[in-house]
Amino acid sequence: MRRVIKPWLQLFRVPNLPTAVGDAVAGGAMVAFLVFGKGVPGSVVAVALAAGAAELLLYLGGLADNDLVDEEADRAAGSSRPLATGALSRRAVRIARAACFAAAAAVGLAFRLGAGWWGCVAGVAAAILAYDRVKERLPRLGFLLMGLCRGLAVVSGAAAVTGAVPPEAVEWYDAVTSTLDVAWIASVAPMAVGWTLYTAAVTKLGAGEERASGPMGQRRYAPALLALVPVAFWCLGLVLTATAAILHPGSLRGSLPSFGPLVPILGCLAAAATWCAAVWPLGEPHGPRERGRAVGRAIGGLLWMQTGFLCFWGHGVPPVPAFVGLAAACWIARLAIRRAWPAITGS
Repeated sequence: MRRVIKPWLQLFRVPNLPTAVGDAVAGGAMVAFLVFGKGVPGSVVAVALAAGAAELLLYLGGLADNDLVDEEADRAAGSSRPLATGALSRRAVRIARAACFAAAAAVGLAFRLGAGWWGCVAGVAAAILAYDRVKERLPRLGFLLMGLCRGLAVVSGAAAVTGAVPPEAVEWYDAVTSTLDVAWIASVAPMAVGWTLYTAAVTKLGAGEERASGPMGQRRYAPALLALVPVAFWCLGLVLTATAAILHPGSLRGSLPSFGPLVPILGCLAAAATWCAAVWPLGEPHGPRERGRAVGRAIGGLLWMQTGFLCFWGHGVPPVPAFVGLAAACWIARLAIRRAWPAITGS
């Protein structure tokens, strides 16, 4: 049984899977907090979690597609990937790819997710397929495409929740964000940009890791700043909102929920620290093993960013237990997977 299961765990890079759920749920959580504040309905929470499940399925399908595209190159390089070694057949991996993409679509149909979600998911799928085919010929474009896979996943969760919100639930109105569509885009755009850039940096770090020799210079720490992009945009938004309220005190009707960004700030700071800790050993001459370990740790920074937004709390808006539970489950799963299968890498 172990010989049967292990190749599939390798194919799907099981150490990374706990990070592949929270992007969409975090985006959905932001919209839910924006609209409902203290009382997020269970049906909306379920939609956000469904968007996360669909993201995971797309991620699995993308991993299968990646190995199918790279099979010949992996075999020529003597890679230990399961397709290259013959541990899995090409037909089986093709079936797995199709099943994952089909299951993601089934989730959308089962939860009746709206057109916005379908558009975002189509964008994620297109970015996945394009990345797998251009990453060697156009590496910089490949970095961006991989980042977009994560950034669009955040937007997909927000779009899913927006489609599930009845119009009568929006009790506030603002001259700038006069529609819910504009409001949710504004609320998750900083997150999507941060997720995209940070993931692109992680992808660049892992590019050509099998040829890594080092050492890397001090600039290796710079991408840690990308984890702080959501916070920077957020603080700018707070300044602009405060300025608008001062200049036009009568422009706001009702009350927009006022969020304390402490928990997201802590999550983004933890992600930045995780990046720095991951690349610190790379200042010395190193090989593929050390580079791969650094990539795996840097990917963990995404989990900190997700946790910060899933555990949103402040100004009377309590965290949603289901979102907090998901964040905790992802951390526990990541630690358990590392302990159970230490030989299986995520890079």
